[in-house]
Amino acid sequence: MPDAMGDPIAAQAALWLARHQLGTLEDEAFQHWRQADPRHALAFARALAAWEAAGRLPTACEPVTMPRRSFIRAAAMVGAVALAGAGGFASRAYAWSTASTALGESRKIALPDGSMAALNTFSRLSWRFSAGERTLWVEQGEIALDLVPGPAASLHGEDRLAQLSAGRFNARLRGDTLDLMVLRGSAQAQAIGAQSGHSLLLSRHDAVVRPVSMLQMSTAIAWQQGEILFQDATLGTAVEEYNRYLARKIVIVDADLAAIPVGGRFTSSDPSAFLRAVSMGLGVRVSTSDGGYFLTH
Repeated sequence: MPDAMGDPIAAQAALWLARHQLGTLEDEAFQHWRQADPRHALAFARALAAWEAAGRLPTACEPVTMPRRSFIRAAAMVGAVALAGAGGFASRAYAWSTASTALGESRKIALPDGSMAALNTFSRLSWRFSAGERTLWVEQGEIALDLVPGPAASLHGEDRLAQLSAGRFNARLRGDTLDLMVLRGSAQAQAIGAQSGHSLLLSRHDAVVRPVSMLQMSTAIAWQQGEILFQDATLGTAVEEYNRYLARKIVIVDADLAAIPVGGRFTSSDPSAFLRAVSMGLGVRVSTSDGGYFLTH
């Protein structure tokens, strides 16, 4: 967890905030710094939220230890009243909205321009829209976007960035990689573009375009309907996917069972039908306890 001394962007944000509070801020220079990198605006929101929460001004040498997910949430909770206290420009420049889902939950939200977003299980999305730009940040999990035509749209995941056209997209964080599927429209990152029927895999050092099968598209759409789809999958990958939705996890006790092929469409919130299919169709023994579901020979 970085602090201001170990993170130069956090240190810079603390200095800008100190200058603003002391009335010595040069607005043109500050705006240039803020717009130079999306991380700058978020770091300033982090410093601002930390200051509001502590009721005092941070310095460049103080640790600012709130993680990115927390400071975006805190900045949203501070709201218009707290931001007004920090100056009118702050409320205009740093107002982020956030939506999240709990484990096993999904939800759909309307974005300010009439676009729609859907959040899969245990996911978080933050956004900031203005007359000239639309910025979205996948903080956690998986989201689907249906973007209407409008200003330039940028999508962030971890420190990955993609520019989106109007269209339909599915974005999922896989470790430190952003998997961006283009169902309709186009996306571009690191001078590489992806059209409908392709996905962009964005890692720290690379961007790769790959074609997307009809099955992959169907899987991306299925979760929005509360379903989970398996075809040509192994029991191991199916269980791993199902466990994203479950508080009581499925555990493969006998490791060799993980390689058994499985398929079907099931309800993501309730594994009963899936476990019955595994038991009856594959001859796998399913034991249930308060701790979860255990698969053995």
